[in-house]
Amino acid sequence: MKIIIKLGGSLLAEGREIMRFLSDYAEKKAVFFIIIPGGGPFVEVIRELSERRTISEDAAHWMAVLAMHQYGFFLADGEPAIPLVERMEELSNAGHLCIVLPYKILKADDSLPHTWDVTSDTIAAFIADKLGEKRFIKVTDVDGILDEDGSLIKQIHAKELIEKEDKRCIDAELPRFLMRNKMSCVIVNGNFPERIIDVIEGRGTICTELFTT
Repeated sequence: MKIIIKLGGSLLAEGREIMRFLSDYAEKKAVFFIIIPGGGPFVEVIRELSERRTISEDAAHWMAVLAMHQYGFFLADGEPAIPLVERMEELSNAGHLCIVLPYKILKADDSLPHTWDVTSDTIAAFIADKLGEKRFIKVTDVDGILDEDGSLIKQIHAKELIEKEDKRCIDAELPRFLMRNKMSCVIVNGNFPERIIDVIEGRGTICTELFTT
């Protein structure tokens, strides 16, 4: 059983503890976690350079992808040792949990737009799709997507998000990618790791599900 998790850079302080939690669960339950790291604080200087037009969109895109690598190395630098994977074919030997460094994968299939509409959310969906998985879990520092009144939206069709200017905690391209590939995404707060397990095991929990079918 493969479970794709995008672990947001907003959880920098908690990230290693979340990895240990997931590693323990994976070992006990014989599941395989594939972690796609976010960019977090590592990407902010790149965004600033891009906004100043100091660098091109192409340069910003690849630099931001490499910022995901920096967070990946940070997450892997702890106990237990976590393998870092750069190619799809390496996943079969990665044990029960690994971190994907996406640069070489994206270079081999450079089909995503090079804009700030595409960040690690869409890249996680892209990798999940290449692995034949139609769902992934986005772990971030908020409970999910909120409506105009600040209430949590438990379920929302991706098409509805395409029409919203303020997509809150996801990148702008993600709903479109989900629609094109008939995928879903569950957004859950990593400050409460047990909610990740609730999602995996199909129990009701605090989260937002983006669906397309």
